[in-house]
Amino acid sequence: MALVPGCITLTVEFGKGLKDKDFFGKQDPYCIITVGNQTFKTRVAIDGGKNPVWNETFRFNVNNENDAHVVVMDEDDISRDDVIGECRISLAKARELGMDDVQVPVLSKHSRKQHGFIQFKIKFEPSDALKYGTITGAPQAMQGPMPGPGMVPMGYGAPMHYGQPMPYGQPPMPYGQPPMPYGQPPMPYGQPMPYGQPPMPYGQPPMP
Repeated sequence: MALVPGCITLTVEFGKGLKDKDFFGKQDPYCIITVGNQTFKTRVAIDGGKNPVWNETFRFNVNNENDAHVVVMDEDDISRDDVIGECRISLAKARELGMDDVQVPVLSKHSRKQHGFIQFKIKFEPSDALKYGTITGAPQAMQGPMPGPGMVPMGYGAPMHYGQPMPYGQPPMPYGQPPMPYGQPPMPYGQPMPYGQPPMPYGQPPMP
């Protein structure tokens, strides 16, 4: 059966009791995480030794992928990086319940013996949640029934009928009528201002 597509948020928290690949000093572990064809790498935990701490989060788009493969490496400055071990994480519980906290045993690549574990935190968000805003902090979808024909959605006025203009200010004056009054009436056309009179103050009635 096809799985619900969505996004997996995977946090690599810490490791405990990992196999030590360095003879001198402490090893410097890091993880390579693969889900489907997507691969990410954590930072290197310098001198993390057997108990490294990462606390890094990665996001994977998933369709039918239901597990993640993790390879734990030891960074070496001089020689090739060593494989500490590997593990496989099931995403089934997170995809079913939305989240999962899990300790996954780290197995030796060849002998398949367990050498410690890594703590992971997993969250799953379906694609519908990402699209329609049901994740935290996103706008929520409108609740209640969708309006049917002739019904008006909540928060909106009745729709205007086709061909009926929206009211805007005053209705237009009939053709041939004088313009609407605005403040003081205008001076009659053709009557000049008396010569030598000061300009009329704004808002005062016109001079006789």
